[in-house]
Amino acid sequence: MLAIAPGTDLLKRAVIAGGLSSVCSNNNIDNIILDFSVPQTGIYWTMYKSNIKYVEDILPVLSSINSKMLKNFLSPIGANLVLGLKSKRADEINFDRLSYLIDVLAGSYKQIFLIMPDDNSPASFDLLKKSKAVLLPFMSDLMSARNAVYLSETYISKLNSIDIIPLQLDLGFDFHTDKVFAGRQTFQSIISVDFSDAVSKQLFSENSYRNAPKSFTQGLEKILNSFEEKEISQAQIDESADTYFKDEETYRDLANKIYVLLVEAMKNYTDETDTLVLKQTATAKIEEILKRLDLKLPKKISDRLFKELRDNVAGLGILEDLIDDPQVTEIMVNGPDSIYMEKAGKLSRSELVFPDERRLLTVIDRIVAQIGRHIDEASPIVDARLKDGSRVNAVIRPIALNGATLTIRKFLKNIHSADKLVDIGTMSNPMVEFLKTAVKLRKNIIISGGTGTGKTTLLNTVSSFIPETERLITIEDSAELQLQQHHVIRLEARPKSTEGTGEISIRRLVVNSLRMRPDRIIVGECRSGEALDMLQAMNTGHEGSMTTVHANSEKDAFSRLVTMVLMSGAELPEKSIVSQIASAIHVIVQLTRYFDGTRKVSSISVVNNGDSEGDYEVKKVFQFELGGIENGRQLGQFKSAGYIPAFIKTASTRGINVDMEIFK
Repeated sequence: MLAIAPGTDLLKRAVIAGGLSSVCSNNNIDNIILDFSVPQTGIYWTMYKSNIKYVEDILPVLSSINSKMLKNFLSPIGANLVLGLKSKRADEINFDRLSYLIDVLAGSYKQIFLIMPDDNSPASFDLLKKSKAVLLPFMSDLMSARNAVYLSETYISKLNSIDIIPLQLDLGFDFHTDKVFAGRQTFQSIISVDFSDAVSKQLFSENSYRNAPKSFTQGLEKILNSFEEKEISQAQIDESADTYFKDEETYRDLANKIYVLLVEAMKNYTDETDTLVLKQTATAKIEEILKRLDLKLPKKISDRLFKELRDNVAGLGILEDLIDDPQVTEIMVNGPDSIYMEKAGKLSRSELVFPDERRLLTVIDRIVAQIGRHIDEASPIVDARLKDGSRVNAVIRPIALNGATLTIRKFLKNIHSADKLVDIGTMSNPMVEFLKTAVKLRKNIIISGGTGTGKTTLLNTVSSFIPETERLITIEDSAELQLQQHHVIRLEARPKSTEGTGEISIRRLVVNSLRMRPDRIIVGECRSGEALDMLQAMNTGHEGSMTTVHANSEKDAFSRLVTMVLMSGAELPEKSIVSQIASAIHVIVQLTRYFDGTRKVSSISVVNNGDSEGDYEVKKVFQFELGGIENGRQLGQFKSAGYIPAFIKTASTRGINVDMEIFK
């Protein structure tokens, strides 16, 4: 690119650029003029007539076009093609975009002539750095000559490697021997031409130099001969493209345009539910689109684009990275532009956003479709699970007033062993030994805690203490338990269909499980009337069963069980219900999530029946005693409460030895 530096008025520089362009055209050399001097203004721009296109019209589509497409858009009506500024100055446009535009043009045009802005802005200097040489025009007067010297030495001091070509625009004075240029190597080979007003009239009316002064024509040819434009390398284009597409707005514009084309290309695969097949198909379709557009993207940008588009049309879109992050345990989408995640027990806002609510709804539809479910205005709530076991809840308008919401509780792929829970501070070794003994003695266990305290995780761990010889039946709303024993039957509830039929409740599954000869029944969570059936099972030969409940303390857990039994519709006196719970439940394990995000077993208690109906007591066996706060962490220690349950004292009569040291 040959930059025409400031120093003379705009008209003269435009005439020079037009002359150079015409000489190239007469010699079948593809070329273009970039006029970055001033935005479109007054009579100056009328000389370009209809041969001008504007940078601002190209930049919005630049990310999705190639050199050939750009050249077709810029095809001139006359001989001299000009790309100029419509309303913005060069320093008001993102330079990475300008730089990439110039490199794309360099892929189509042998010669580029740049009319520089009349300022010393960073954009001007950056444009100079992209140029191969600078043409420095000046007139035969002392002020113009000194200005040329100043400009040349300014450029030389900043850009040592750039060539400077001095151009004297009249033949009125020989500066070669003048003291102004004395000792200055740059001005030892000045090109002098006969430049007159008549030339400018001829240049743009006939687009020919046949009537121009001979010295002017020869001077332009000499300039072109002294300046040989070097072809831009693919490496340079890739480097420029890498910077250009790293701009988030630019990348997003490209991704959205290709997404629209990809959705159209994938419309025949809407019934495909295999994610792997969908992603493979999407990859092939993206390759076809990029090939059709002839877009050559840098590898990093291409990799990102392929992954994002595959995730959008075949996966969970921007949520895929959060799903793949093992440290993220829960994802909460409160609308397209508000996404939160839980890491190490703490909530934080993600920088990820969906482009719009429609894209979020697409992800929700894809999730529910995989399990044969449906969500719409008539049925705006869905509970489901992903193929990996993660639990999903989605709510859309009109129920969700702020827009579609999505909550994903990730399925833990690695079961935490008891030793691991001790290592991370969830419980103590004595607690583990006590729970092992309670399981061996076939005591019924309730694990209680608030949302996200780790109830299911602990239930998985405690269930691992069950002997391999027993037949186990698990019953869940959404399958999450990962029992390691071989003899396990897994049952999962089913909600109503869109027609309001086909529901199979937890309660029905509990009743049915009694006919399946279980040794123990493990219910993922008791929420309602199934509590009564669970208690009856515990009291009628299925000792050692387990379940979880939502409650904030062991006493609240007991009260909650009473409430759930009443929800079953059974017309029983409250004292009878309390008595039945006290007979059925032996151990309550309470989990608490503290302010620092840590989850701990805050207490282990036993339930003792009283002498009369409805009389019972809940006695703590172990507890986590709170300490102070240090560096934002909750301190404390696990302690024995000093109480030894009766079934522990008699464990030896059943052949189970207990280390009584754990209670000290």
